[in-house]
Amino acid sequence: MLCICLGVCDSEENLPEVNPIIGEWKATEGNFLSLKVDGEEKSLEEFGVEVLRSNSTSAVAAAEDYLIYNFLGPIDLYEPQIMIAPQEMFSALVNGERVSGIWKLQNGRTVLHLNSLDLRENGYFYNVKNISANELELDWSWEMTYVGENSGVYKVQMTIKLTK
Repeated sequence: MLCICLGVCDSEENLPEVNPIIGEWKATEGNFLSLKVDGEEKSLEEFGVEVLRSNSTSAVAAAEDYLIYNFLGPIDLYEPQIMIAPQEMFSALVNGERVSGIWKLQNGRTVLHLNSLDLRENGYFYNVKNISANELELDWSWEMTYVGENSGVYKVQMTIKLTK
């Protein structure tokens, strides 16, 4: 009887570790996406006007297009839903359409790379700020430089918080 118990305990200890990134991720309650410019939180409209230099009537659309194409990709801007599977495959719902591709955790699991032929050739990269069984926090920061009238440099940071 003792041998059977030891055998069972030993087999439980040898179970493979499940990667916490595996699963279905959705927006956290409230605002899952935050944008900061030079350390100050900005709305899509403010980002469009101040950083992208759009007029106020087209600022939100300009910000949406810029973020979707350049940074978000398979992470929907308004209702993110992404399923990360164990075989390094993912599927996501973006603007009501299903996209799929491959994922990899790179650089010692500090960078998440999502690549889909349905979207952009080189894929999308995110710094992994936090990953646990129920929370995934990604970010990316970049500088935008303008030359000419009202030239300047903006330090932009985007943070994405998803939950299972």
